[in-house]
Amino acid sequence: MPDPGPGLSRPCPSCGRRVPRAVAVCRCGSVVADLPDDTTENAGATAGRFSAINLAVGLLLLMAVVATGYWSFTRPPAAVVMAPAQRGGVVEGGWALQPPSSVISAGRRAKAPATTAAGSPESTQPAAPRPDPTTPLEDVVSRIMPAVVGIETSSGRGSGFFVRPDTLITSLHVVNRETFVTLRRIDGTTAPARVDLKAPAYDLAILRVTTPAANQVVIPIGSAGALRPGQEVITIGTALGTLQNSVSRGVVSGLRRSGDATLIQNDAAANPGNSGGPLLDRQGNAVGVTTGGDQDRPGINFAVAIDHARDILEGRLALATAPPLALANARAVTPGETDRAPDGERAFLETMTRVAQTANALDPEWQGFRKTCFAGPIAGTFSHEWLVMLTPRAITPAQAGGGTCPAFLVEFQKEANRLGQEMRAALEDARRSGVLPGVVRDALRANRLEFDGWDR
Repeated sequence: MPDPGPGLSRPCPSCGRRVPRAVAVCRCGSVVADLPDDTTENAGATAGRFSAINLAVGLLLLMAVVATGYWSFTRPPAAVVMAPAQRGGVVEGGWALQPPSSVISAGRRAKAPATTAAGSPESTQPAAPRPDPTTPLEDVVSRIMPAVVGIETSSGRGSGFFVRPDTLITSLHVVNRETFVTLRRIDGTTAPARVDLKAPAYDLAILRVTTPAANQVVIPIGSAGALRPGQEVITIGTALGTLQNSVSRGVVSGLRRSGDATLIQNDAAANPGNSGGPLLDRQGNAVGVTTGGDQDRPGINFAVAIDHARDILEGRLALATAPPLALANARAVTPGETDRAPDGERAFLETMTRVAQTANALDPEWQGFRKTCFAGPIAGTFSHEWLVMLTPRAITPAQAGGGTCPAFLVEFQKEANRLGQEMRAALEDARRSGVLPGVVRDALRANRLEFDGWDR
């Protein structure tokens, strides 16, 4: 029979069988006396068995921990995937374009690029890097070339270059009357582009692409204002319409004027097809847009100052207020002409400082008028709200309320007009003195004098 278990039976003194307590005689015929309860004995045996099991389990766990620690300590480090070493735009082991880096100001550290969920760097639209002046010229050129494209139209071919991932600059005479053109990249691929803006007075056109290429290299926009005669410049373009990304080098001969346009005269070879390509300084910044030259007099070539293109992109330049650019009208050099721009720039900046002080003094008077006499809305956005008074019929005395409000408005209008006349005269003097548009723009911005009505 099955063992009833400890505590419910007792052993037979004759044969050793365990007999239930309710049974008095064992099967062997012996009488089972009332022996002492052996529950404690059996329980102790059971506890002993459990203790042995627990000890065995503990030893196994301890051995597992020790083994795991030993493996973690002695295993080799995880493999690290290293990017190929790069040098001067060439990936060791095979040619490839080096992704350009962002410009880091002196004394600042570059932040690590953000990563996507997949762990790869986020797509950026970087400018071609501005290398150290000691960087070899060939490295500067190789990093910039992907931003320069050939432009093909129904009437001819020229050049252009990216300044934003979806925006290019070229010469107007390259696109002519076209609405769409074809871009040919350095790798031979093509893409359509729309002619977005035209500026005949500067022979400039702005193109847009609908789908920018991933990581499109762009050329930083510099300024022609700092150029000096004898300074080295580089031009890249589609020479003769077929020799794409031809590079030539020369020096600045001087800055010239033709109408409202500032021109950079230089002797970097510019053949048919180079028009619309960038003129670059030694650091790879665009300082001009190649526009043409004299084929009968090699070494006399012109580029439109990039400052005009920047003003067009930022909406600060009227596009149809002057006749088309004519290179034949470029002013000849006269004694002392090279000193005129710095002198004119100095005088212009001094005038801007003085006008800004007057403008700031008018602000509290205008706010008092607005609070007391005129609470209506002002159409437009102005660096100084009272500049609206230089817009014809913006606010009339009849709208100024009662009391002394109309008389105050009349006097304020006179003061605003005097300041407006001084500003327009300063801007005209700056133009005649050859002060570059970029210098004028920056001065207006710094002095809170931006206003699209100065040229009215």
